[in-house]
Amino acid sequence: MTAVLLAATVAAGFGVANFIGGIASRRAAALAVTANAHLLGAALLGGAVLLFPARHATLADVGWGGFAGVTGGFAVVALYAALAYGRMSLVAPLTAAISAALPALYDVASGTVLRPATGLGIVLALVAVIVVSASGDTESRAAMPLRAVLLSVAAGVGFSVTLIAYSFSGADSGFVPLAAARIVSSVLLGGLTLIRFRSYLVAADVRTFTFGSGVIEALANVALITALRTGPLAVVAVLAAMHPVVTILLARGFLGERLQGVQRAGVALALVAIVMAALP
Repeated sequence: MTAVLLAATVAAGFGVANFIGGIASRRAAALAVTANAHLLGAALLGGAVLLFPARHATLADVGWGGFAGVTGGFAVVALYAALAYGRMSLVAPLTAAISAALPALYDVASGTVLRPATGLGIVLALVAVIVVSASGDTESRAAMPLRAVLLSVAAGVGFSVTLIAYSFSGADSGFVPLAAARIVSSVLLGGLTLIRFRSYLVAADVRTFTFGSGVIEALANVALITALRTGPLAVVAVLAAMHPVVTILLARGFLGERLQGVQRAGVALALVAIVMAALP
């Protein structure tokens, strides 16, 4: 039950962070937005490590955290770019369906027996990718261009690898893997931002959204790594992937986004895929 509640908290946090990060990325480059958000996250998580020292953290924990920082950092960049180019209510469930399905496939490859419901969830996730990306009318294609679809898929794969990497960290390593991840991602993405734009900080008019997403995402990651240490990877991954519900509601309420029939079907399939993969 604890893992389920924590995973639900993760979903809520990521849903809000993705929405406001996507808003910021419509006004500034997704790379710069992510670098700035992760810099603040690194400071917050570094402080958490000092306030709540790990009982036993190894170099392997730091290494897995650093690796997660690379994959997770680029996944966030891809997601924010997709949210900027495409419709939020389509990008979010597409990314989530992939990030829910792949950890389950990893469990199978590792010798875990796949339950029928989980297998069906994976199949539905793949169908959702096709349905959302194959919208046929001009308005739908404009709302979800191929660039947004490819970025959504890349983000989903990146988040999947990040989850798996975090699952390898030790139960007694505290927040060390998270801090390592944010330090690596902020340095890496910050360096690329300086090279690309000759400046690190985003413009003043997007800092509230940018830093807000950084704070909320950092807190959501604390809940995520705690959930991974109290429950199975596959269950936590798919329940945490419910974040599109929050993003869709926010996009509908604040941006007035509306979906075509085939797009509603794709969103519904993606959400059903998440639920099916989470069933015992």
